[in-house]
Amino acid sequence: MLCTHYGPVTVGWDGARTHVNPPACSKWVDIETFVYSIEVDGLDKRLLYLLSVPRGSVTTYKLYAETIGTSPRHIGWLMASNPLPVVLPCHRVVRSDLSLGGYSGGVEVKKALLAYEGALCGEKPCRVVKPRPVSDLYSAILHSLGIYKY
Repeated sequence: MLCTHYGPVTVGWDGARTHVNPPACSKWVDIETFVYSIEVDGLDKRLLYLLSVPRGSVTTYKLYAETIGTSPRHIGWLMASNPLPVVLPCHRVVRSDLSLGGYSGGVEVKKALLAYEGALCGEKPCRVVKPRPVSDLYSAILHSLGIYKY
């Protein structure tokens, strides 16, 4: 498994999906190499709106649902089915009351990621944004992860 570090977590790529804190890694690379090693063709386009939620911010299931024209419950399902956690930052989607909600890697991992990204003021997120479409996918991923190359 190809792995990299992102703040408090290890992210692994098995050729089909990313894994948060995988049990074993066979090769370590820097985060930019990791991003360019990931296959992004065929992703559910509705997940790409995650890349417009900047580090230090969150969006809510409700705002995300309004943006893509579905229900907040469906957004919960969509986030749970994200094949690229951390790379497509589903950890940045929280409940309308700003409680964190669930996360495939566990709520403590979600909290650690949001704290690392500067999105928490105490225990709650401080800045909420509405998602929007993105154009250049790899640039949006790098920017989302804090690598500001264009």
